[in-house]
Amino acid sequence: MSLNRRRDVLKAVGGLGAVGLAGCLGGGGDTTSLSVGIPSSATTTGQASNSFQRVVQEQSGDTEPAGEIRWQNQETGGDPPSLRQHARGNLQGLTAGNFIVASAQQDLPPFEEEPLDALPQQMFSITPLHMHVLSLTGSGIETTDDLVGSNFWPLPPEWGLRQQAQSVFTNAGLWSDLEDSDSIVNAGTGEVAGRIEEGDVDALVAYGAGFANLAGWATEVDARADLQLVEFTDSFIEGVNSTRGTSHSQIDTYGWEQQSFGQDQMDVYGADFQFWLNSEVSRDVGYELARISHENTESIQEGQPAYLDHSDAETMASLYLDDVPIHPGPYDFLEEQDVDMSAYTRGETSE
Repeated sequence: MSLNRRRDVLKAVGGLGAVGLAGCLGGGGDTTSLSVGIPSSATTTGQASNSFQRVVQEQSGDTEPAGEIRWQNQETGGDPPSLRQHARGNLQGLTAGNFIVASAQQDLPPFEEEPLDALPQQMFSITPLHMHVLSLTGSGIETTDDLVGSNFWPLPPEWGLRQQAQSVFTNAGLWSDLEDSDSIVNAGTGEVAGRIEEGDVDALVAYGAGFANLAGWATEVDARADLQLVEFTDSFIEGVNSTRGTSHSQIDTYGWEQQSFGQDQMDVYGADFQFWLNSEVSRDVGYELARISHENTESIQEGQPAYLDHSDAETMASLYLDDVPIHPGPYDFLEEQDVDMSAYTRGETSE
């Protein structure tokens, strides 16, 4: 389906998240309950959304004209399941990476066989992730070329980050070799630390968030495993840089408090994450959610330090995709904060 056709479909069916409700979700002093998809509470975005939920509960009781807002997180297992639940009308908001939303927009894996008829609108940034590869000390895995023939965990199979990793490794010419050598380990985040201790995992993909910390599941790996950083080869870097929505960089190591890497920098590729809203959510509710985040960043960061500093309104818009509409609530709020929104499309709601 062409992107223009996709936009037409979004206008027609983007309101599936309000099944059984007349008009728009919110506005006019009502109570608005938003079901929000998160992968799990152990993920960076799940922790961020849980912290945002707490602050919204504290701050939204007297918002006008939006009324009271209830942000209610629902664990779905990953970004692709969240997007599918949104399209079925079961979620009004979600956390998701730009890579996987762009994949859904273009009917690319994992959506090529079951394309989505409805996509959410962009809300505002959560945090950038820094994806990197590690191996067990003594495993002999020093570069990405050494992963073939090992027991390699490239994140849970249901995750959008797993799809991104698969695309990166495919573009680097490694994924088929990993599959052919039966190297891929499929497991959830709650299993990986134990699988490492049992000898079932020799190397893994992990990530830090916003130069602040690791995901909750990775801190358990940090406490229970002796790890080393895996160097990206030139061909792997070419694969990273040829993958839509990401690029290679070297950054200072952070987050792995129990490790002694013996080096100050690590190879990473990027993954940007945002909140997303259904077009059935009113402009006023979207506006108030943006205001709450802007005015309460420190409180949200108490629950997830990697949450970007939204006290600077520019940061709220720093991860936007330029070809996906912005929900009109955050769009209007950011414009009022003198953020240049001219490069983006203001979305429409059913108001």
